[in-house]
Order: sequence, then C-alpha cells, then structure tokens
Amino acid sequence: MKTIRYLQHLLRGRNKQKVFLLGAYISFLVVMIISIVTDLSYGNTVDAALETFFSLITLLSLLHYFYIKNMAQAIDSIIIIVSLTSLALLWSNHTTILASYSLVPLAYFHLYSLRKALIYTGIYHSIATAIMIYEYFDGMNYPAMHDPAAVIAALMSSLMVILFGVVYHLSVERSYQLLVQSNRQKELLLKEVHHRVKNNLNIISSMLGLQMLREEDPRIRHIFEKNKYRIKSIALVHEILYRHSDFERIDVHEYLGQLADTLLGVYDRDVEVTIDGEARPMPFEQVLRIGIIANEMIVNSIKYGFDGTADAAIHMIFEEEENFYRFTYHDSNTRPVDTAKLREGRSLGVRLIEMMVQQMDAQMDLNGQTGLHYTLRIPKDVH
Repeated sequence: MKTIRYLQHLLRGRNKQKVFLLGAYISFLVVMIISIVTDLSYGNTVDAALETFFSLITLLSLLHYFYIKNMAQAIDSIIIIVSLTSLALLWSNHTTILASYSLVPLAYFHLYSLRKALIYTGIYHSIATAIMIYEYFDGMNYPAMHDPAAVIAALMSSLMVILFGVVYHLSVERSYQLLVQSNRQKELLLKEVHHRVKNNLNIISSMLGLQMLREEDPRIRHIFEKNKYRIKSIALVHEILYRHSDFERIDVHEYLGQLADTLLGVYDRDVEVTIDGEARPMPFEQVLRIGIIANEMIVNSIKYGFDGTADAAIHMIFEEEENFYRFTYHDSNTRPVDTAKLREGRSLGVRLIEMMVQQMDAQMDLNGQTGLHYTLRIPKDVH
C-alpha cells in the first residue's frame, strides 16, 4: 500500500498521456529483459538475440522521444516495435504458436481510432497468417501448425481479441463523446461564472471610485482608493480564468505581470517591472492570496518606495524549491525602512499581508536595509 501511495503522489498532477507512454516503454523493456534471461537459461539463443535487438531499438526510440518530445510519433514507434517483436518471435518459434501475438491488436484499439485500429489489425494478422502458412508448408519444422486444436485456439483467441477491441472502442468512444460534451458545458458555465464575478467585482470597484471622488477628506479618499485596487486584483484572477481553459491552476508569472501593468497604468508611473523564475501554474486560491499580497507591495512601492535617486524598478522572483514555492519582492528604493515600526503600525495593508501569509501557512522574512525586501516560502501542499 505504501508503494501504491508513493506512486500516486509521484504521478499526481503529471500529464496522464506521458505517464502512459513511459509506462508502455518501461513495461515492454522489463518483459524483454525477463524474456532474454529466460531464453538464455533454456539455451534459446535465437529468441534471446531477437529480444536483445528489439530492446535496443526500444531504448533508441525512448531516447528519441526525450529529444524531440513528439508524443504521437513515440506512440507509433512503440506500437511498431511491439508488433514487429511479436511477429519476429512468432516466426522464430518453430515448436509452438505464440498466444501473445493475438494480444497486440488490443493496443491498436486502445490508442487509435476504430477505422485505423481495424486497418492495422488487418495488416498485422495478414503478416502473422502468412508466417504461419509458410511454416505450415515447411513441414515438421513447425509441428504446432499441424495440430488442429492449437490452430483453432489461436484463431479463436485472435477473433475474441478483435471483437473485444471493437466493443471496447465503441463503448469508450461513446463515453468519451458524452464526457467531452459534459466538460464543454461545464467549461462554458464556469467561464460565464468567472466572467460575471469579474464584472461584479469591477462594478464594486467603480462604485468605490465614484464614492472616492465625492469625498473631500484625503485620508478617506486614500482608503477608498486602496480598497478599489484590492478588489481589482481579485477581479484580475477571474479575468485570467475566464480567458483560459484550466479553471484550477493559474500561471503565477502571467498574473503578477498583468497585476503590475494594471496598477502602473492606474497610477501612471514609469516603473520597470521584472519577473524572474520558472513559470509555475498554481491553484486558484493560492494565486488569489499571492495577488492580494503583491497588490499591497506594488501599491506601497509606487506611492512611497522610490526616492528619485535611481530609476524606479520592481523585481519579483517566483521559483520552486523542493517542498516550497519562494516568492521574493523588492524595489529599487535605496533608503532604509523601519520594519519594526511598519509592523507595529498594523495598517490594513500589513494586516492583509499577514492574514494571507497565515492562510497559506507560509513563512515571511522582511528586510528594510535598502527599501522593502519581502521573501515568502509557501508550502506546496497547502491550498
């Protein structure tokens, strides 16, 4: 059970097609290695040589896949290799009819369309039949071909596999079509939900903006202004989800870039923003919290962080560690900042940052020697 749980944890979130393809390569290589050892132990050097040859071809095909990253070509390659291996072993075994040769078409029905699977099955069985007929007329070199029970068993096995493949393919194809239709409907509904949420948040933001214009007290106007752009940062997440097909994960780099562009456009500031680190899709809730934190930091930098002695710049880094994501933020301000006073002030912005950090079970370091330098370490397993 521990091994199964470890494999599930290892494969979680990975591309299922890639996992299946690598599994097919590895499984075939393992079977070939076992067959080579078994044949050598019985002195069957011909089969062992064929299996060694096709094992090397499989390794070359796998290395080629790692190099070109073409999954369709890799699938065709492993199917061709398995088919040729089965036919070659069928030809080399003069004493028995290999039952395994009839199982190969199952892969055709699993990986290809019904029409293509039937064509490949017809070609494969035509070659296999030609080999058997040749061996039949070769006399006693292939005694199994003269055994009616063995021939009938092989034919029935092949027919059963083909019929099962057809029925399986038709049932799976129908289920797949229903699943695609259902997913398309859900996708449209989710898009509409995110679109409406985004619009409603923008309406609230606009209402706060109108109220801000009516206020004469600068302090109250400042409060309305900050809350307005906090809401906009949340609306931006829903806007990104509306434009993309993946409703569970968001590219953090894309979001941070758009958030920074939005805020700089609003405040009409010429600030160079750089975002480094490997692009990393993250769960919606995590990105939302990171966005609220980044919004407070960017607005604070724009309003207070640049002393005019250097070009205004904001640098953000989002990168992956073993069990954490690390988010680093700092601006080009060269003046020292009293971080203790900042924490004691307990402004709404500071409270929001601390609240988001606590919800993500993250660790935050704050350095104020030259401007504000934030470093967050966010656990991967917290959503």
